[in-house]
Amino acid sequence: MVPVASTAARDLADCLVERPVNSYSGPRALRDASELFSAAASGIHQGASLLDLGCGPRDQAAVAAHLGLRYVGIDYGSAQADILADAHALPFDDAAFDLVFSYAVLEHLYNPFLAVQEVHRVLKPGGMYFGTVSQGEPFHDSYFHHTAWGVLHVLDTAGLKVTRLWHSHDTLRALATMGRYPRAGRWLLRVADRLMGSTSILSPRKHFRWSRREKDIDALHRAASICFIAVKAA
Repeated sequence: MVPVASTAARDLADCLVERPVNSYSGPRALRDASELFSAAASGIHQGASLLDLGCGPRDQAAVAAHLGLRYVGIDYGSAQADILADAHALPFDDAAFDLVFSYAVLEHLYNPFLAVQEVHRVLKPGGMYFGTVSQGEPFHDSYFHHTAWGVLHVLDTAGLKVTRLWHSHDTLRALATMGRYPRAGRWLLRVADRLMGSTSILSPRKHFRWSRREKDIDALHRAASICFIAVKAA
């Protein structure tokens, strides 16, 4: 059941929003998730089970092995997946996994609310769900891109408590690399991205007085994708 009133603004105030320290030192996946695994370290332990939801090329298997995790990769259409299945109806028993991971998956699902309910179902009590979702990236066979409030609302509706949100790269960079613009337009977007990232003098004066948290929330507003950590109640 979807609640009538959203508590996203209040929930964001209860979240960590700074980028984590990247402490991961093992093999890197094609879809580099070292920052995510660093942030999820408190939920990772030897022998824990990890479901890679939307595993694509199954590139996180080496990361899982390095961390001592038991890995299962599921995807709707990838030949490399361990299991072919739909995220809206996961073929697993309740409380089957300690961890569920999804890298840029929720935006591709036609009903993210239902899919996240399935994530909650297959997670063990106290288990962790972590990953990324698109916000400012352009259309790429995607249905629903999520703002920070959207992430909070979708996961909260499924009974998952978001403990941390942080920004990935800026939307300008995503538009330059993923957008369907002429070459000259993409070049200008890359220039603008570099300029905004390195020239603080272009920032409004208030930015110099902002706290670290205010700057991180501002970066969330401009993020191409959002990273998240959420937990199921024990």
